[in-house]
Amino acid sequence: NGLLVVPLSITVGYLSSTYQDRVLMTWLIAAGCLGMFLLIDVTDLVDSSNDTYNEGQPLAVGPPRYVSGYFLTYVSIQAFEGVIGSALSKVIPTALASGTFNSGLLATLVDTLGRACGDLFISLMGFVSMRQLMNLLFIPAFCVLATCLITIRKYYDLLAV
Repeated sequence: NGLLVVPLSITVGYLSSTYQDRVLMTWLIAAGCLGMFLLIDVTDLVDSSNDTYNEGQPLAVGPPRYVSGYFLTYVSIQAFEGVIGSALSKVIPTALASGTFNSGLLATLVDTLGRACGDLFISLMGFVSMRQLMNLLFIPAFCVLATCLITIRKYYDLLAV
């Protein structure tokens, strides 16, 4: 993962001198949506009566599609986090930028809470159905990313910082 994240982060850092943060946000979230869409197993939505996990079906998620979807999603979301940090640093009040309880600490706490909630969600979906685990995880994640993309597009003018 690091072999792809570091070069992309460097590329996004270079592109940030040419493009506004909102443009980079749009492109990175769109790439994340595409990667997440690749992870949704459409064949499980139609029929799940067999125990072979849809082997040989053209729309099934196989190893190449899973790896490419995973890396596209992971790398774009990691780069998106850097762009969000850049946008946040431009609009944060000076009172929140200094002291012990600064914006960096708050971002770390929110990040940790998000990871804990994500771990809990994965565990709960595993209890619901191990057979449908991929779709139970990736369909809501796709919806969250699509909502983020729609929100970015809706408030595009406000994001011009």
